[in-house]
Amino acid sequence: MRPILLLPLLLSLAPLSAMAAETPCADLIEGSGVIQHGDGFAVSELRDGCAVTNGVFKTGSRIGWSFDRAEFKGDGLVDFAKSMGAKPAHVPGWGRFSIEGARFTPLTDNAFANYISSVQQWPMDASGSFRFDPKDGYLDIQNLELVNLRTGKAALSAELTLPKDADAQALIQNGSAGLTHLRFRLDNQGLFEGMAIPSLAAFLQQMAGSEDPQQGIEQLRGTATIALQALPDSKIDADSKKALLRFVQDLPHPTGFFTLDLTFDKPLQIGSLGLDAAQLAQTALANAKISVSYKAR
Repeated sequence: MRPILLLPLLLSLAPLSAMAAETPCADLIEGSGVIQHGDGFAVSELRDGCAVTNGVFKTGSRIGWSFDRAEFKGDGLVDFAKSMGAKPAHVPGWGRFSIEGARFTPLTDNAFANYISSVQQWPMDASGSFRFDPKDGYLDIQNLELVNLRTGKAALSAELTLPKDADAQALIQNGSAGLTHLRFRLDNQGLFEGMAIPSLAAFLQQMAGSEDPQQGIEQLRGTATIALQALPDSKIDADSKKALLRFVQDLPHPTGFFTLDLTFDKPLQIGSLGLDAAQLAQTALANAKISVSYKAR
């Protein structure tokens, strides 16, 4: 093969710098403003998607998640993402993602704090996929999974109903998704405390207006316990109720293996849910068939 013919092949295989490349993926990543550059940042094209190496997801003015590699694939993914601001006509029929080596990263000018945070982090991997059929409005979220070799694993799957043949903009604006089935699995060795508790404490603090996050967690335990004890046997069997009550009482440090399975008699309209913790628990559990297991490690 002539040397001149190797150049296009090498360029097609090598990751392209997003600063220099004019490709759909590079344009998409640069235009989003969500992913910042890390050392060795690069973007490459995949069949039906994009790959990014050494990036930082910016989730706040001073908070982000650095990662080694992220891949995003989907049915017309790039075109769909580019059209989000111009009312895309359809939701992709399928999509999946994977993220390797994700670490919490403070975006500050304090070199000492940044270094301490970096050495205390243990990298995580995340993955997930979905299928969507616009003809019957069936959305299947398949095993969203977060894995940390040191602190445990969490996985979520769900089935939802959406309006048939609705365009993407209508689905986003109307919040008309109905949850029919949800399954959550947790193998906790510190993952729950590190990932869920900070967000939960902030949410409860905002709702209650209290400056003490511990007080908010204690109130949640009390509210959830009352709601669970009031559930009839037709909604949850005795073993599941006992396991779920024990999990709630163990907050904020649940230990071992936890599985929650919810099946709704009527789709739970997510857009109609309020932010009051007690009302949210009552609404979510009223029409659900609940199965729970909770085993100590």
